[in-house]
Amino acid sequence: MHVVILGAGRRGLRLARHLIEENKDVVIIDADPERCDQASTKLDCMAINGSGTNPDVLRNAGCEHADIFIALTDSDEVNLVSCAMVASQFKEVRTVAAIRSMSYTGTELTAPLLGINYIVNPFEEVSKLIYDIVQSGFFLNASTFPHTPFMLCQLSVTHGAKTAGKSVSQIRAQSTTEFIIAGIQRMGKAFLPEGKTVLQEGDSFAVIATKDQMSDLLEEFDAKFSRPKHTCIVGAGRITRFMMARFTPSARKKITVIDIDETKCQNLSQLYPESLIIKGDITEENIWEDENISSYDLLIALTDKDELNIITSTYAKRIGVPHAIALVRTNPNYATLARHFDIDTVISTTEATVDTLLRYIRGENIASIHSLFDGDIEVSEYTMLKGNSLEGKALKTVPLAGKVTVTGITDKNGKSFLATGNYVFQEGDRILVAVPHDHVDFAQELFS
Repeated sequence: MHVVILGAGRRGLRLARHLIEENKDVVIIDADPERCDQASTKLDCMAINGSGTNPDVLRNAGCEHADIFIALTDSDEVNLVSCAMVASQFKEVRTVAAIRSMSYTGTELTAPLLGINYIVNPFEEVSKLIYDIVQSGFFLNASTFPHTPFMLCQLSVTHGAKTAGKSVSQIRAQSTTEFIIAGIQRMGKAFLPEGKTVLQEGDSFAVIATKDQMSDLLEEFDAKFSRPKHTCIVGAGRITRFMMARFTPSARKKITVIDIDETKCQNLSQLYPESLIIKGDITEENIWEDENISSYDLLIALTDKDELNIITSTYAKRIGVPHAIALVRTNPNYATLARHFDIDTVISTTEATVDTLLRYIRGENIASIHSLFDGDIEVSEYTMLKGNSLEGKALKTVPLAGKVTVTGITDKNGKSFLATGNYVFQEGDRILVAVPHDHVDFAQELFS
C-alpha cells in the first residue's frame, strides 16, 4: 500500500510511524523544510518539502499511484483543498481530511465533501472517548467497543498490590469474575502475556471484561468505580461543546464549566443554559474555594494547554476530587508522562485521531481500534466476513501464540463471552483481538 500524508506534525508523524512499521510505503509532504528533515531522519520514508495544493508536489509524492491520501495539516482549508485536488486529478485515490471547524462539519462529521472519502474531526473523536468513559463510570484509561459489551481498562501493579508476584493463571483462578489480560508493559516494553507470565511491581496491564463484570473486577484489584453525580469541566472550547451535545439536558444540569474566556463562556451558556458556566481563572486559588470544586465527583481538564490540564487534574485529586481526566492536545509525550501522575485517565488527541485513521485505512471489517502502551499493542474489533479461512475452526487449532490474543467474542445473535480454546469461528462474529504492533499485518490477513 502506498500512502501519502500531508503534514509532518504530531499526527502525521505518529500515523506514518505506525504505517511504516506495518511495511506500508509512506511519503510525507510538508511546507516546512525543518519538519521534512525531522521526518526523514526519524522515519524510514521520503519527505517532500512543498505545498499540498501544488499539483507538481502531489505528483512528485506519487499521488497518481497512491492508495490513499491523508491531509493532516493544522489548516482545515489546506486539508480540504488538497484532498479536493487529489480527488479530481487522481480519481482512484481515497482521500481523508482532518477537519476541526464545526462550520465545515456541523455537529456530526459528513462525507463525501468536495470528493473527500472520509473526514475525521480530532475534537469529535476525543469527545466520544471522554463521554464513553464518563458514562461507564470507569476512570482507568477505559475504552469501549461500539458493537460489543466489553470494556478495556489499564491498571498498574503498585507496591503491595494483590496481583504482584502472581501469574496470570493464578490471578484468573482466584478471581470471581471473568476477564482476560490483553497486554502487559514492563520497563517500557509491551508484550502479550501467557498463563505462566508473572505480574511484577511497576507493571502496567490491560484487562478486558464485560461492562457488567468490570466493576466487580476492579473492586478485586482495589481500583475505583463510580458514576459521577456532579462534574466540573475546565475549558469551554470545541471539545467541550462536542461533548456537552452528547449529554441529555438533565445530565447537563449537573455539569459546571469554568473558562477564563468570557466569549467562550457566553457562547456555551447560550447553547446549554441548563449548565452552570463560570468565567474564571482556574490557576487562581480562590476559585477552587469559591466554587467548592473539591465537592465534585469528577474534574475534566480540557483547556488548550497540556501543562495546565495535567496540573489542574493532579491538584484536583490532591484536594479530594475522586476522579480526574486530563487532555493532552499538543505534545503526545506528555500523555506518557502524565499517566504516571495521580490522574485517572489521560486522553491524547493525537492518539485518538490516529486510532480512527488506522481503523479506516485497514478496512470496513474493523469497527474500532484502541492503542495500548504508546501504540505498542492494539486491541481491534474485527467482524468475521463470509469465506474467511478461519470459519468453522476452533481457536485452539489456530497457531497464534505470541502474535495475536483473541480476547472477547460477540456472536451474530448478540451473545458475548470471553474466548476459550474451544471457541469456533463463525461468520458475523465480532472478535476483539490484541496484537503487538509488529504483527498487525498478520492479524489483518487472518481476520479480513
